[in-house]
Amino acid sequence: MRRTLDEATDWIFAALVILLAAGSVLLAQSSPFVGTWQLNLAKSKYNPGPPPQSQTRTWDAIGYCDGQGSRRDRKPFSYGYTIKGDGKDSPTMGEIPNKADVISTKKIDANTYEAKFTKAGKQVETTTFKVSNGGRP
Repeated sequence: MRRTLDEATDWIFAALVILLAAGSVLLAQSSPFVGTWQLNLAKSKYNPGPPPQSQTRTWDAIGYCDGQGSRRDRKPFSYGYTIKGDGKDSPTMGEIPNKADVISTKKIDANTYEAKFTKAGKQVETTTFKVSNGGRP
């Protein structure tokens, strides 16, 4: 009897792992932002500048954004924050290019988020993250 319970527990655990993995895949497929994005300086606007030398952002299925890049002087930087879309403040981590310590995001539509960055309670930047219907930033 003991062996049967252990086998049943193993099957339940395996089924749970498969179910969670499938759910993650479905969630990732529902967001056009999930993936790794390389900054295209020719299609980006920076006001005020200067823009970074390079930048790569990786978004996961739960909205966490990890950024890596290099400044104009080629010194590396990295940062992270979570895009929730609920308008509530969330902390930023690492070296945010505008030195913000908080981000709040609002989901405009399935392909657009508006983000407001603040430092010490003062708004320092508003950014729009948009992915075209074809999945291109």
